[in-house]
Amino acid sequence: MLFAAIFGSGVAHAQAPSSSVAAQALFDDAKRLVKQGDAAAACPKFEESERLEPGIGTKLNLADCYERVGRTASAWVLYLEVEDDTKHNGQTDRKKLAHERAAALLPQLSHLTIDVPPATRVTGLTIVRDGMVVGSPQWGLAVPVDPGPHVVVASAEGKQAFQATITVAPSGGAQTVTVPPLAAAPTSGVATRAEKSPTGTETAQPGHHPRRTAGFVALGVGGVGLVLGTVFGLSAISKNNQSDSASDCQGDTCIRGGTGAKARESARSAGNVSTVAFVLGGAVAAGGLALVLTDPNQEAPKAGQLRAGAYASRDGAELSLRGVW
Repeated sequence: MLFAAIFGSGVAHAQAPSSSVAAQALFDDAKRLVKQGDAAAACPKFEESERLEPGIGTKLNLADCYERVGRTASAWVLYLEVEDDTKHNGQTDRKKLAHERAAALLPQLSHLTIDVPPATRVTGLTIVRDGMVVGSPQWGLAVPVDPGPHVVVASAEGKQAFQATITVAPSGGAQTVTVPPLAAAPTSGVATRAEKSPTGTETAQPGHHPRRTAGFVALGVGGVGLVLGTVFGLSAISKNNQSDSASDCQGDTCIRGGTGAKARESARSAGNVSTVAFVLGGAVAAGGLALVLTDPNQEAPKAGQLRAGAYASRDGAELSLRGVW
């Protein structure tokens, strides 16, 4: 009866009612699962109950659950926390039980040592074990861990990351992983963003020419306009020829509503569209050509190559050819 009382309800009911209700339900279900021998399913429920409504009783039951599933280091730490929590609140039975359980687990703990030699300790080195940062005071220290696999990752800016998976045996098993000096990270053949030149100005890297790209897009759009202008221009000529040959037209005069008048009206509409398409297409294409030819990030011409350029002046614009022979 004393054991049951010590491990009884651990929900403190200090939070919002909804959290308290959920925490109590989780706690009760976890206790049922432990009684049925399914501690593996009970531990996550104790964890969630403790998260929602922290309590000494819940923490004690969670430690017991961890011990049942072989997570000895996690159980040992929680027993120590319960012992500390009960020092000044009069829960002497729980304090005694937690102390005894922690002492019994101590010789069974497994340990993992992360060795970081001086040659490996570069500026900014970060060591992570199972997703948790391992501070430098822990380097070289045999730290209690739960038995099973553990992932150790070492990284630093400008270096290739090191990763190792180490399996630690239960009942006092011990493993050491040594982090080697990290190799330099490979440099990319093509820079992905602008870099500073020796003069302090940013220079675009090869393959990244937004001005030239915009120029080619404008050339494409302008080309479409010129093609449309040509199509509608030819259509206007064809319709005008039909009008001239129509029997109901004499010179520039046609009978209203007749075949010739309709053809002449179609010719006039197509001609207007052709003119607008030519004007806009030509303007856009000319702007695109200027963007391409005046791109400041163009490479210097190589031997046997010609390079065209466009330049604006007070009196107009001019084109030039440059080459190296």
